[in-house]
Amino acid sequence: MNSTTPSLRPGAVAARFGPVCLRASFVLLVGLPVAGAGAQELTSGSEYELEAITVMGTRERAYRNVVAPTANKSDTLVKETPFSIQTVTRELIEDRGVTTFGEAVRTVPGVTPQVGWGGSNDRFRLRGFATTANLKNGFRRSVFAPVDELVNIEQIEVLKGPASALYGRFEPGGVVNLVTKKPLDEAQTRFDLTGGRYDFYRGTFDTTGPLSDTVSYRVTGAWQDGGSFRDFVEAESQFISPVVRWQPSPQTTLTAELELGRRDSSFDRGFGNSPLFLEVPIHNNYAEPDARLENESALASVVLDHAFDSGWELRSGMQASWARTDALWYPYGFEPISGADTNDPQVNRRRQRSVDEQTDASVMAEVSRRFDTGAVGHRVLLGADYHYDEWDFEAQAFLGPGGFPVNLPISLYDPVHGRAPSGPLEPYDASHYDSHNVGLYLQDELQLGSQWRLLLGGRYDRSRSGARAEYLPVEGRLTRTDEAFSPRVGLTWTPSEEVSLYASWAQSFLTEPSNGMLREGNLPSPSRGRQAEVGTKLSLLDGRLEPTLALFDIRRRNGVVSDPDDFNYVIQVGEQRSRGWEVDVPYAVTSQWRLLASYTQLKTEITEDSDPALVGNLVANAPRRSASFWSTYDFAGRASGLSVGLGAIYVGEREANTANSFELPSYTRWDANAIYRFGEGQRYRVQMMVQNLGDKRYYDSGGPFVPTFAGAPRSVFATFGMTF
Repeated sequence: MNSTTPSLRPGAVAARFGPVCLRASFVLLVGLPVAGAGAQELTSGSEYELEAITVMGTRERAYRNVVAPTANKSDTLVKETPFSIQTVTRELIEDRGVTTFGEAVRTVPGVTPQVGWGGSNDRFRLRGFATTANLKNGFRRSVFAPVDELVNIEQIEVLKGPASALYGRFEPGGVVNLVTKKPLDEAQTRFDLTGGRYDFYRGTFDTTGPLSDTVSYRVTGAWQDGGSFRDFVEAESQFISPVVRWQPSPQTTLTAELELGRRDSSFDRGFGNSPLFLEVPIHNNYAEPDARLENESALASVVLDHAFDSGWELRSGMQASWARTDALWYPYGFEPISGADTNDPQVNRRRQRSVDEQTDASVMAEVSRRFDTGAVGHRVLLGADYHYDEWDFEAQAFLGPGGFPVNLPISLYDPVHGRAPSGPLEPYDASHYDSHNVGLYLQDELQLGSQWRLLLGGRYDRSRSGARAEYLPVEGRLTRTDEAFSPRVGLTWTPSEEVSLYASWAQSFLTEPSNGMLREGNLPSPSRGRQAEVGTKLSLLDGRLEPTLALFDIRRRNGVVSDPDDFNYVIQVGEQRSRGWEVDVPYAVTSQWRLLASYTQLKTEITEDSDPALVGNLVANAPRRSASFWSTYDFAGRASGLSVGLGAIYVGEREANTANSFELPSYTRWDANAIYRFGEGQRYRVQMMVQNLGDKRYYDSGGPFVPTFAGAPRSVFATFGMTF
């Protein structure tokens, strides 16, 4: 059963897209074979997988899909894959009533959401390690600046552990893949209107259907406007995404997608890295009312899928994206608070404008085929890709006589705005970073009899990085070239249809040219990671109960950290280690009652460092324990059409910085949701969502240079939707 998205009028979206449309047109022209591959088509010979896809969206199944075809580059069942993979289905997103990526992935074990730049987007930590990029339909995209939306997302796939054997440059904790909606064969249109606390208003639309016997379309869009519990913080955004699919023959499909997004908001820096911020009202804002952030982004993709008569299947395409942010903001100083032991501590801040522009472009081609050699079955994948990304940054600041930003202190306990002296903003910093990456990868999934499966894979990468920054004490552009081989191997034993046991090992690598320069005048070499994982995946009660248990040990070496003797430089030393276990339990108790529970326990610590005082410290914003629970019940009889849901998110204590000088407290947040569907074919829908049911005070993220963000108090939202 294919589900559709919440949705509203396109007219409110189109009016604000001037500069974005021009740049998006350019991106589409240069990107046309662009490949924003959606959920990967299953092979024509894999009838059992097709049957699984057909039923996985019904209300009788648990809240996890049986395949994650894009993140895994395979239509192999998740149960038979020797790595931990979880999916966030469209059904779960709608039953929970969430509208952001950060909220959507809270039910995935081992994932910690982290607020992005100025509160404009979401980032993630996977098994304790922060991500610098996500995947969109299997193509790499930087996370710093884009305007993303849930309205055009069909499924979120989370692949745990090193993904470099398939995708190249990623951290060892894993990767998040966002799978977009594709056109349907039957015409359908859906509108949704939402209103809630803090003057929150949101409208979405989703329309799809055939244009001819071979061409179909889908267009999704969203408009959102809202205030905040934070002083003088508000945001407005628009997003639209058209998709066209051409199927000239049963064996060939060409899919083209476009995304345009814009966001105008206040720049919310949250709180600084000091325990004193935890004592003040959560509505306090230590910026000035003129702090603003403008985001605009565009993405274009085209992907070709073709099945040859020989049994080989081709998947090729390109994706290009562009994003820009223009921010006037008030960053905190390296010592965010002075006078901490006095009656009137002062928050140190400065006035700065930052303009960031990011471009990503990927080209990919891969072939796969199933065949047998004697008693051994194979699924072979062979591919090549090229990825280019660049990041331009420039900053202006209110400078003093020495050429450094002027400190504009404001009282921590009694902030008074509008009194800070200011002057014209002058050029302060400028940087340019770029990276060219070519990769070749090969993978073979071997079926050894009826019970054993062996996965062998590896990837060769050649990466050329460049950097030019005004603060670097060298002239011209720094460059370096690196080569890496990233293997992965896994073994799955399925002694019965209900039980799979697995063990795997994989390596990762990541180039970090934007993090700075070594004292010798060179760019840092790549960081490397490796993971060992063992676990079990069960399919019980005719597939209604499908728990996964995983134990893992990850080590990341050669990370880039600030030079303790001169912050103008960086050094590469040390090791971070993350080890622990996680359990994921999706359970369809009955055809009317579904629940999803998860628990993670891990320890992410610094095991080696140039500063001996840091050895043994925990990595910031990596909780030792976290858990989630969600349950939905569909009523029958006279109450048919009514569904109610209740869930909780638990996040344990987390260190707020690498020095481990203070902790962010643990919290449990309860949420509730009720949906009533009525009318012919249940075409109408009313929904009420309550987040933070107990009005809990909590803090959502923190890190060495990442501010601490308070979570919103109890918030109630109501939605009316219609499908026709």
